[in-house]
Amino acid sequence: MPPTRTGILFVHGIVGNNRIFDFLAPLVPDHCEVLRLVLPGHGGDALAFSRSSLAQWRRSVTLAVAALRSRCSRVFAVAHSMGCLFVLDEALQGKLDGLLLLNAPLRVHVAARALVNVLKVGAGRGHGDPVTEAAREAYGISLDYNPLHYYGWPRRYAELFGEIRRVRRLIGERGSACPVELVFGGRDELVSPRAASPFEPYENCRVTVLPDAGHYYYPADDRSVIGRRFENLINNG
Repeated sequence: MPPTRTGILFVHGIVGNNRIFDFLAPLVPDHCEVLRLVLPGHGGDALAFSRSSLAQWRRSVTLAVAALRSRCSRVFAVAHSMGCLFVLDEALQGKLDGLLLLNAPLRVHVAARALVNVLKVGAGRGHGDPVTEAAREAYGISLDYNPLHYYGWPRRYAELFGEIRRVRRLIGERGSACPVELVFGGRDELVSPRAASPFEPYENCRVTVLPDAGHYYYPADDRSVIGRRFENLINNG
């Protein structure tokens, strides 16, 4: 019998974790199979991250999509930040039926408040500040005070910027083969407002900008908007 279930893959961002998708869990229909992928080198310490690579991350997404495809008639992906790049790659190859992308980093700018958040989290400060708390909750690497364990981090981020350029080029060459819901934060401290521009020519791509949201922080009203975009994608994609 051919597969009839719907698969939903969740992919977090660089040094992130899947808790950022928790608010969507109650909206997942009963007939869906959910896979929350933990990328290699994440969920541990700084040394494990240094020893991982972008090629490993990309391959883990490819294998996850293939696994869901073998069991499900439709497969959707929900991704945050860097995770958006990997699921876009899969979608551009025709392997996915729809995407919900949160803060896809197709163009990057680093605001001062991003560095402030990192310093506050590292120093154990900022408790009670919703933006800092959201960043603290979203980080998927445990705090490590051994500087030698960070030897691989510059290379990981260099790989990330190379992947941004590659995926942006692919979008221009291939267009969008499936519906894409793009959500950006108007106060995103890491992703440029111009990140949506590669999708503007495509009618099956919808861009939503949430004025008060950041890269990790989504106020309650914004989470409701994202939830509606999610339900629309799963039900109508």
